[in-house]
Amino acid sequence: MRLERESAIVRDAYPDAYADIAAFVTEFGGATGLILVLALCYWLTRRRASALVASYAVCGIGVVLLLKSLLAMPRPPEELFLIAHGDDPYGFPSGHAFMAVVVYGGLLVTFDRPRDPLAVAGVATLVVAISLSRVVLGVHYLGDVVVGALLGVGFLVGIHRLVDGSPTRGFAIGGVVAVPAIVASNAEPHALVALGAAIGGAVASLRLEAAPPLRSRLEGGILSVVGLGYLVTVGTVESTLAAATPIGTVAANAVLVAGILLAPLALDRLGGSWIVASSASR
Repeated sequence: MRLERESAIVRDAYPDAYADIAAFVTEFGGATGLILVLALCYWLTRRRASALVASYAVCGIGVVLLLKSLLAMPRPPEELFLIAHGDDPYGFPSGHAFMAVVVYGGLLVTFDRPRDPLAVAGVATLVVAISLSRVVLGVHYLGDVVVGALLGVGFLVGIHRLVDGSPTRGFAIGGVVAVPAIVASNAEPHALVALGAAIGGAVASLRLEAAPPLRSRLEGGILSVVGLGYLVTVGTVESTLAAATPIGTVAANAVLVAGILLAPLALDRLGGSWIVASSASR
């Protein structure tokens, strides 16, 4: 089921000299890469659609961690690892493959591009690249990523219908799913992240309609620069708090997600009129 022999063929076929490229690609399916992608999409493009996918992602984290903890199927032997894999000892199904489908496939759906062949091909290529990078790096078997991607498709279809266009509902469901994931995984850090993100997202999404749409490139540039600085700052604080207490991880991620969603509103309150005037004078 896990296709161990086929996994060895994939690893052997990939040149060791390009392992850094595989490590770079795999980050697009990891927590940091997905947060960055979703934050930039939210700040610079369609805010409600991006927030909706963020809520899918939060739900997805809890679901995949719960599955991995209940199935308890170990990763490949450590001598195959080319990168560290964090605190998660289980490899089936692949969280990176699952989350890549949920996030990039979710953006495809919520941005109304499922019939665009170029967009579909781009998302499919990215999902396949992320999935195969996990096999090349030795932290998953081929069967892990295949099942992870297929489960991601099924989950995306289900959550898209269940949430029915409401990010608040999506984040609330994510909070409900995170609780058994925390119990089953013995408070694995990503499960705590999911709970914190669900709390922050549910609260902040209540103000989503008050956030103004992007009005200029200047505003987008300011949001991106300030927002990225915010992500780095809160991420640093989270690392400190996580070492001290699980509650710190939950609180830091609640603040992180709430800040991402409320950043356009905060910028509008602080200097929206000045930004509009500056853009109009150019």
